[in-house]
Amino acid sequence: MKHIVLSSAVCLCLLGCGQSNADVDIDQAGPALRTALEAWKSGKTQADLESQSPSILVNETDWKAGKRLLEFKMDEKGSQYGRQVRWRVQVKIQDKSGETEDQNATYVIDTSPRIVIVRDSFAGF
Repeated sequence: MKHIVLSSAVCLCLLGCGQSNADVDIDQAGPALRTALEAWKSGKTQADLESQSPSILVNETDWKAGKRLLEFKMDEKGSQYGRQVRWRVQVKIQDKSGETEDQNATYVIDTSPRIVIVRDSFAGF
């Protein structure tokens, strides 16, 4: 009897966890990422985005390191991946010495309970 109750609880948890995928708003993810990238390109800081409404938390190591975003081109659509949206972006970045580099970046965006954007440094383009 204990195995049946435990199995039922595990099934309910899995069903409930599967429904959490609906928490991500793919229509909100793209504009949030564009807002973040435009802010970086215009010289704003990640703290500027966090203090705006709605607040956007960004973890982009090149931005934190003081590199400038010169250009970016987002894919037309992102793809839902679990509770997040993954979005591919081509970026042109300039370091402090003036060297530029074209990179293929993948960003992971979460929209619930708040907007969080993280560059996936392990993703292949």
